[in-house]
Amino acid sequence: MNQDIVLQLALPVTLFCIMFSMGSSLVTADFKRVLETPAAVMVGVISQMVMLPVVALILLSLLQLPPELFIGFMILAFSPGGTTSNMFSYLAQGDVALSITLTAIVSLVTPVTIPLLGGLVLEWQLGDQSEIVLPFLPTFAKLVVITLIPVLLGMLLRHYRAEFCIRHERLITRVPLIMLLLVIGGIIWQNRDSMVLFLDQTGVPALLLSSIALGLGYAVAKLARMPVRTARTIAIETGIQNGGTAILITGTILNNPNMTIAPVMYGILMLIPTFAYILWLNRRRAVIA
Repeated sequence: MNQDIVLQLALPVTLFCIMFSMGSSLVTADFKRVLETPAAVMVGVISQMVMLPVVALILLSLLQLPPELFIGFMILAFSPGGTTSNMFSYLAQGDVALSITLTAIVSLVTPVTIPLLGGLVLEWQLGDQSEIVLPFLPTFAKLVVITLIPVLLGMLLRHYRAEFCIRHERLITRVPLIMLLLVIGGIIWQNRDSMVLFLDQTGVPALLLSSIALGLGYAVAKLARMPVRTARTIAIETGIQNGGTAILITGTILNNPNMTIAPVMYGILMLIPTFAYILWLNRRRAVIA
């Protein structure tokens, strides 16, 4: 499988399908929830869009990562939550409705925030003389086409063909996730000779960042006096990031394979603390029962 085909064609198509599937699960009530539970939504958005990038900035600075890996991780931190967070929220007995709402809201905002914040990080790490730039308008336009528009199209399908969406929900949601796994698998296969080096460079930062994000997300929610189910969801939304969006930015717009390493490895390794957390919750429930 040619890596250019994976990054330039397969990844955008896959991300479009993922966002379409998310849109097909959204209804008006999901956005009304912002007015009904504003505190939970606000805490969740702040945790993911403010706290996570700040934590990533501090952690990566302490670890003194090379600039390209630093940028890759930061663009990942600026990305929206992954659609799989809804599934993990369900497995953790969290607030799935809140998870869907947070994923939708952040996904609608990040086409603006990623090029703005990503551009600042690029200039900081590489200097203003670098040939690698993240132009705002082209990046914004590409993210709108690949993330915002498919969400709106999915919502239209849900509005006018709700029965169809409900009946084929598993197919609509699972096929794009399988596509994403194949894309990531294709990237890993193309770089299989370097995977040990990549793991050595990014394994510890990815595990630390995902674990800290999960723990701090829960802690922030509890400090804000959120219910346990809400806190679990905010924790998972903070730790699970949309690696596909970050790979799209680093691999196609910036066209920098070294920057792509960070979101690829995070997308894999973030599952370890998440599954560990869910297993701990299940074991705890079994003991209490």
